[in-house]
Amino acid sequence: MSRRPTALAAAAALALALACSSPASRLEEANGRRHAGDAKGALAGYKGVLAELGDAPLPADEAAVRWKALKFAGDVSYLELGDYTGAISYYRRIVALYPGGKEAREARVQIGDIYRERFRDPLAAIAQYADVAASDAPEAPRYQLEVARAYLELGNWSQARTEARILREKWPDHALADEAQLLAAQAWSLEKRDDSALSAFQALIDRRPRPELVARALEGQALIHAQAGRFDRALELYAQALPIHPNPDAIRTNIEAVTGRRARARPATLPGDRAAAFR
Repeated sequence: MSRRPTALAAAAALALALACSSPASRLEEANGRRHAGDAKGALAGYKGVLAELGDAPLPADEAAVRWKALKFAGDVSYLELGDYTGAISYYRRIVALYPGGKEAREARVQIGDIYRERFRDPLAAIAQYADVAASDAPEAPRYQLEVARAYLELGNWSQARTEARILREKWPDHALADEAQLLAAQAWSLEKRDDSALSAFQALIDRRPRPELVARALEGQALIHAQAGRFDRALELYAQALPIHPNPDAIRTNIEAVTGRRARARPATLPGDRAAAFR
């Protein structure tokens, strides 16, 4: 009779040992190394978990562990080890293994950010953001705007406006629809299509967006007028933007610069001022 408790204790100890060596527990061990500052050790731990779980279909609990290991491996490679190519490979595995889900969308965003911010490749980023923008996810409008911004970075003014228009038409009541209108106006301005830019900035103002966007639209109009030598109108618009602009110091600098330009542009003497002419 004394042997049975001993056997039960041994079985319990074995079960505990197996549980402690599970992929989930090793994932936590790797996380502990990362929190302790051992990024390389953490990545090695994540790799071990991934090697065991492989790429085949898994039960839900193990699939969740694999996703976390891939995500954390990508994050530590990207953010702590500076291995951007390695990070992309982990994120791409998430896209392949968890297609159409939140996991894949988050991974695509990370891939897009790496291409855009680290590799200076907005075109490659667009491919990732566009996939998220085409989904029915809550964050889709945000990444539609990122697609438009990336085209603006590339100097493709027409496509930037097209992508901005898609956002406004697909999500007309979304807060980012105003951001899209501002971007379209900026694209016209950068293309030196002044009349179209002024109209687009005014269309934004007429939408009554939040004050920051009104200020940026006024600033955009003021810049166009200043570049055309219409200094009084530019100063009037800068004055309207100043109280509500997120960077009032920049507006004050612009006001000083335009005031100086206006002074230099004025003739030294006024027509008919004979006394000044013969001084």
